[in-house]
Amino acid sequence: MTTKQQCRLLRKRGYSIGAIASRLKLSESTVHWHVSDVRLTETQRARLRSQKREVMVRVNAKRRGQPIKPTPFSTPVWSRPLVHLVAHLSFDGRVDRYGCSYYNREYGQVLHVKQLLERLLGVTPKVRLRPNGIWVVSYYNVAVAAWLSQKEQGLLHVVGKRPHWQQLWLQALFDDEGHIHISNHVRRVRASQDDLDVLRRARQFLETMGIESRIDQGARAVEITGRRNLMMFKRLINFSPGICLNASRKNGLWNQPLEKRELLDLALDSYRPSAALSQLGR
Repeated sequence: MTTKQQCRLLRKRGYSIGAIASRLKLSESTVHWHVSDVRLTETQRARLRSQKREVMVRVNAKRRGQPIKPTPFSTPVWSRPLVHLVAHLSFDGRVDRYGCSYYNREYGQVLHVKQLLERLLGVTPKVRLRPNGIWVVSYYNVAVAAWLSQKEQGLLHVVGKRPHWQQLWLQALFDDEGHIHISNHVRRVRASQDDLDVLRRARQFLETMGIESRIDQGARAVEITGRRNLMMFKRLINFSPGICLNASRKNGLWNQPLEKRELLDLALDSYRPSAALSQLGR
C-alpha cells in the first residue's frame, strides 16, 4: 500500500491530520496534500473536536502559572533589599499574573528598583519613558510574577516581626506615596494609601519608633505633625536622596523640583524664628 493510500484510509476512519502524520512519520503538509478531498462525517468531526478540547484542557492545566519558555531566576530569602523591592512594587507598582511594573517620575528611583530586580532575581527588566513623563520599569514572566505575588502577600507579616525592616518598609511608603505640606500654621508629612490596613500598619510601625501619627480617613493618609515627630522621622526614616516633588503639578505650592528631604529640612527650620520660607518663593 502506498503512502497516499495509507493516508486516505486512516483519514476515512476519522483520524486527524496530526494523528496520521505522527503514525506514518510524515509532515502534516504531506498528509494534507493526500487527504484534502476526503470528507469526514459529522460524527467523525464531532469526535475530533472533542479530542482537541480534551488535549487543550490538559495542556492548559499543565502550563497554568508557568511560562511557555521557562526562564531561570533566583528566589532569594527575605532580606533588607528584598523588603525594599517588594514594598516599592506594592506601593507605586503592580504585580499581576503576567509580571511586575514600577512607576515613578524620578529616573533614579526607577533605576533603583531595576537594579534590585537584577541583583536579587537575576532578571533583565526593561525601562521606558511614557509621554506623560512617568518612568516605568517592568519585567514580564508568569513564574516571576507568581513568586513576587507570594512575597507581596507575606510582606507585612515578615516586616511586623523585624523592627529594623519596618524602617525600610516605611521609607518605601513615604518615597512613593509621601508629600510635605508647609504653611503658616501647619507642617506635616503625609503618605496616602487606599488600603486602610496599610495605613494602620504604618501608624503602628511609626509608634514603635517613637513617632506619633494619626490616620486621616477622609484623605486616606497617615499624617505626622509636630517638630519632635518630624525630627524623629528625619533621623529614623527620611526620604531617599533624589526623590523630588512634582514641580509641574497644577495645585502644587512649589514650582521647583525640590527634593522631599530638602523640603523636610525647610519645614524643620521654619520652627525657628530665623527660618525664611521666602528663600524659595511661594
